[in-house]
Amino acid sequence: MIRRLAQTAAAALLLCTTACSTTQSTRVNFLGRRVDAEHPATYLGLPLRTGQLVLTEAPGSYSFMFLIIPKHFYPFTHAAILSMEADGPVVYDISGEYSLGFHQKVMDGVEGGMRRQPFLQYVSNNLYAEVIEPPAGVDPEKVAAFARKKMSDGVKFDAYFRFDEHEKLYCTELVQLALESAGDKPRALAEVNDNPTIAESMKWLGVQLGSATIPAIFFHAQDRVAASLGRFPTRTAAYAYFEAKRELHRRFTKDQRVGFLFDMKWSGDIEVHPEIEQFAFDASKLFDKEETPPPPGDPRIAAAVKQLAVARFGTFE
Repeated sequence: MIRRLAQTAAAALLLCTTACSTTQSTRVNFLGRRVDAEHPATYLGLPLRTGQLVLTEAPGSYSFMFLIIPKHFYPFTHAAILSMEADGPVVYDISGEYSLGFHQKVMDGVEGGMRRQPFLQYVSNNLYAEVIEPPAGVDPEKVAAFARKKMSDGVKFDAYFRFDEHEKLYCTELVQLALESAGDKPRALAEVNDNPTIAESMKWLGVQLGSATIPAIFFHAQDRVAASLGRFPTRTAAYAYFEAKRELHRRFTKDQRVGFLFDMKWSGDIEVHPEIEQFAFDASKLFDKEETPPPPGDPRIAAAVKQLAVARFGTFE
């Protein structure tokens, strides 16, 4: 049983990679942009520039598994760095994939490294993306230069998500170090959920307990959102989807088990229960018929999503 749980957690911990490395692409809706004298449009009407950050929410079961790993819920599943180059806007990130075979440790089978992809190709593989201006005082050219240097160095992906060494990197570690190299301050690491099944699984995997990683949302601020785009029809829909996942996290208490949300397939892969995924997507449609839907952060979004959760899963206090 412990081994099965550990395999499930392993799949979740690969989220920084597999969640953003799907080859399926689709239409991208341009949902918002901040264009003014200080932020001129540079690409398809979007104010893209070197040194911005790209935060994304991935599709699929792993994104639901990832939501219960941290102690607190955090929207967005991946972070990357934007650079305006001769062939257009490109995105640098670091990722890995699990290779089948015999390994002394499960996570030893994860291999990967730096990637460089065209901006729209990168975004189209995800449900939703926001382009974020770097924090005040950060040199954007140095942020991008850091990513390009890691690309040329051939830096490998860190499957153990260690922040006490930087020979190998994971997605948000790359972004954090790039920001620090450009004048930003270090960020505290996020705590892992103390749910017993998650804690035992991570221990078996060899991934450090306690402070484990930097969630992508740590780089976010609403007043620094330069552009938003993705498969949802509006930003409200995207944030209602996030709110549904927050509600799922709230309901995943210490007495819950990963099997309540996921099934293990014969291949060792995981699959979120259909009703769980459907709840999130139905939540994203709650305001589709409103001419002026509430903006991200509006309490009406959370209230409507909780009402939907009660209707689907019952009351929860």
